[in-house]
Amino acid sequence: MSFRSLVRGPSGSPQYTATACKIGPVDELTELGILLRRWRERVTPADVGLPTGTGRRVRGLRRQEVAQLSGVSADYLVQLEQGRAASPSTQVLAALARTLRLSNFERDHLLRLAGYGPPADHAPTPTAAVRRLVDQLDSTPAAIYDLCWNPLAWNPMWAAVNGDPLSRPARARNMMWSFMAGLPSRVKRRPDQTLSIQQVLVGDLRARMGQHARDNRLTKYVADLSSASDHFRNIWASENIAAYRHEEKVIRHPHAGILTLDCDVLAADNSELRLVVYTARRHSETADRLQQLQEALDEARDSRQPSIRRLHADNEADVVADGQHR
Repeated sequence: MSFRSLVRGPSGSPQYTATACKIGPVDELTELGILLRRWRERVTPADVGLPTGTGRRVRGLRRQEVAQLSGVSADYLVQLEQGRAASPSTQVLAALARTLRLSNFERDHLLRLAGYGPPADHAPTPTAAVRRLVDQLDSTPAAIYDLCWNPLAWNPMWAAVNGDPLSRPARARNMMWSFMAGLPSRVKRRPDQTLSIQQVLVGDLRARMGQHARDNRLTKYVADLSSASDHFRNIWASENIAAYRHEEKVIRHPHAGILTLDCDVLAADNSELRLVVYTARRHSETADRLQQLQEALDEARDSRQPSIRRLHADNEADVVADGQHR
């Protein structure tokens, strides 16, 4: 990277020359130490149950306090903050994350800086805000997928358009797996469209592997797909990098007929999840058919309400009768 600097020529007129401005790579252990100091400064003694004195000369916690709460020596914490500790263990990092009140995202970033991937049992789940967003998109089919294209949550319209994911075996629910295996789908594509989208999806998966290089879930997912599908393995060998963000999908619905939908893929929760949304063009035939599907869902839901109310009433009557009997 370079910036142009303004100098004066012989005639006094301004001239621009290129001045090199090199930005070297960030040392991960140095970055780790900087972050540990910053995170230590934002935690107050009251946050961790320590008395707040009047003679404190540092913001946040002292090194000795963090060390004691985390079960490490103060000297080792100094080495960590100065970027001199070559290989901190995951146990030490986890203890520091708890003491410093790190979020899951911050904890995983700390682990990556130290050379580790996310915890083996780490599986991101949609936050309440993301779930609420999907639930409130009443007339818009929407679902949340993880990095390996497993569906984690979806609204009733998504199930109405695509079929309920829970009606299929676990592996068949995986969008990429079922696509590569050629399993039955309501999405209709020409052979050339199928190959093009498959190439984009595999390229997107390779890009995600680069972003989450130490995520064992992705590594195993690619290995499993490679073992199960020669087609996937051949596309993967092309080493293409892509981003799957948009596709126009044609869905043949058993009751609503042909639906032409824009499929948009958005990053959610720090890019560990994907929000997939289907929309129809305004005043289109597909928009009308989606509206009809929504009305059918509303009618089905309303028809269940009386039986639910009767069930509650029967339960309350049983409770009253039981009380009188006693």
